[in-house]
Amino acid sequence: MTDVPDLSTALRPAAGGVELAVFCQPKAARTAVVGAHAGMVKVKVREAAIDGKANEALLVLLAGVLGIPRRHVTLLSGEQSRMKRVLAAGVDADAALHRLREAAGAAPVQGNPG
Repeated sequence: MTDVPDLSTALRPAAGGVELAVFCQPKAARTAVVGAHAGMVKVKVREAAIDGKANEALLVLLAGVLGIPRRHVTLLSGEQSRMKRVLAAGVDADAALHRLREAAGAAPVQGNPG
Protein backbone atom coordinates (compact mmCIF):
# COMPACT_ATOMS: atom_id res chain seq x y z
CA MET A 1 0.00 0.00 0.00
CA THR A 2 1.18 3.51 -0.78
CA ASP A 3 1.17 6.41 1.66
CA VAL A 4 -2.35 6.69 2.98
CA PRO A 5 -3.46 10.26 3.67
CA ASP A 6 -4.35 11.46 7.16
CA LEU A 7 -8.13 11.44 7.20
CA SER A 8 -8.51 11.85 10.96
CA THR A 9 -9.41 15.55 10.72
CA ALA A 10 -12.33 14.68 8.44
CA LEU A 11 -14.14 12.60 11.08
CA ARG A 12 -15.95 13.66 14.21
CA PRO A 13 -17.83 11.39 16.63
CA ALA A 14 -21.58 12.02 16.58
CA ALA A 15 -24.55 10.60 18.46
CA GLY A 16 -24.88 7.01 17.26
CA GLY A 17 -22.17 7.25 14.64
CA VAL A 18 -19.66 9.53 12.99
CA GLU A 19 -19.85 12.77 11.03
CA LEU A 20 -17.67 13.01 7.93
CA ALA A 21 -16.42 16.10 6.11
CA VAL A 22 -16.35 15.12 2.44
CA PHE A 23 -15.09 16.77 -0.73
CA CYS A 24 -17.01 15.16 -3.61
CA GLN A 25 -15.93 15.47 -7.23
CA PRO A 26 -18.75 14.56 -9.66
CA LYS A 27 -18.39 13.37 -13.27
CA ALA A 28 -15.15 11.51 -12.53
CA ALA A 29 -13.82 8.53 -14.45
CA ARG A 30 -14.47 6.24 -11.46
CA THR A 31 -16.33 6.15 -8.17
CA ALA A 32 -13.91 5.80 -5.25
CA VAL A 33 -12.49 7.22 -2.06
CA VAL A 34 -9.24 8.72 -3.32
CA GLY A 35 -7.63 10.40 -0.32
CA ALA A 36 -7.81 13.71 1.49
CA HIS A 37 -8.41 17.29 0.38
CA ALA A 38 -8.23 20.30 2.72
CA GLY A 39 -9.01 18.26 5.82
CA MET A 40 -11.84 16.34 4.17
CA VAL A 41 -12.24 12.85 2.75
CA LYS A 42 -11.91 13.21 -1.04
CA VAL A 43 -14.34 11.11 -3.04
CA LYS A 44 -14.89 10.91 -6.78
CA VAL A 45 -18.18 9.76 -8.29
CA ARG A 46 -19.02 9.00 -11.90
CA GLU A 47 -22.48 10.55 -11.75
CA ALA A 48 -23.14 14.16 -12.66
CA ALA A 49 -24.40 16.63 -10.08
CA ILE A 50 -27.88 16.60 -11.59
CA ASP A 51 -31.08 15.77 -9.68
CA GLY A 52 -29.12 14.53 -6.67
CA LYS A 53 -27.48 11.66 -8.58
CA ALA A 54 -23.95 12.50 -7.45
CA ASN A 55 -25.11 12.86 -3.84
CA GLU A 56 -26.82 9.48 -3.94
CA ALA A 57 -23.72 7.87 -5.50
CA LEU A 58 -21.63 9.39 -2.71
CA LEU A 59 -23.90 8.01 0.02
CA VAL A 60 -24.01 4.55 -1.58
CA LEU A 61 -20.22 4.50 -1.84
CA LEU A 62 -19.70 5.59 1.76
CA ALA A 63 -22.18 2.97 3.00
CA GLY A 64 -20.24 0.29 1.14
CA VAL A 65 -16.87 1.48 2.39
CA LEU A 66 -18.10 1.75 5.97
CA GLY A 67 -19.92 -1.58 5.86
CA ILE A 68 -23.31 -0.19 6.85
CA PRO A 69 -26.68 -0.10 5.07
CA ARG A 70 -27.31 2.88 2.78
CA ARG A 71 -30.25 3.93 4.97
CA HIS A 72 -27.75 4.67 7.79
CA VAL A 73 -25.90 7.30 5.74
CA THR A 74 -27.42 10.79 5.60
CA LEU A 75 -26.36 14.00 3.87
CA LEU A 76 -26.41 16.71 6.57
CA SER A 77 -25.30 19.65 4.43
CA GLY A 78 -23.78 20.52 1.09
CA GLU A 79 -26.53 19.26 -1.20
CA GLN A 80 -25.42 21.65 -3.96
CA SER A 81 -21.76 21.95 -3.00
CA ARG A 82 -18.67 19.81 -3.40
CA MET A 83 -18.03 20.25 0.33
CA LYS A 84 -20.45 18.09 2.30
CA ARG A 85 -21.15 16.83 5.79
CA VAL A 86 -22.38 13.27 6.04
CA LEU A 87 -23.67 11.36 9.07
CA ALA A 88 -22.91 7.62 9.17
CA ALA A 89 -24.94 5.89 11.88
CA GLY A 90 -23.92 2.57 13.39
CA VAL A 91 -20.17 2.95 12.98
CA ASP A 92 -17.69 4.52 15.37
CA ALA A 93 -14.99 7.00 14.39
CA ASP A 94 -12.08 4.55 14.77
CA ALA A 95 -13.70 1.90 12.57
CA ALA A 96 -14.74 4.52 10.00
CA LEU A 97 -11.22 5.95 9.88
CA HIS A 98 -9.72 2.49 9.38
CA ARG A 99 -12.14 1.63 6.55
CA LEU A 100 -11.71 4.97 4.81
CA ARG A 101 -7.90 4.66 4.96
CA GLU A 102 -8.12 1.17 3.48
CA ALA A 103 -10.39 2.42 0.71
CA ALA A 104 -8.12 5.39 -0.07
CA GLY A 105 -5.10 3.12 -0.42
CA ALA A 106 -6.80 0.35 -2.38
CA ALA A 107 -8.81 -0.22 -5.52
CA PRO A 108 -12.28 1.39 -5.87
CA VAL A 109 -14.88 -0.05 -3.49
CA GLN A 110 -18.35 -0.97 -4.69
CA GLY A 111 -21.22 0.71 -2.88
CA ASN A 112 -23.73 -1.13 -0.69
CA PRO A 113 -27.32 -0.39 -1.77
CA GLY A 114 -28.53 -1.54 1.71
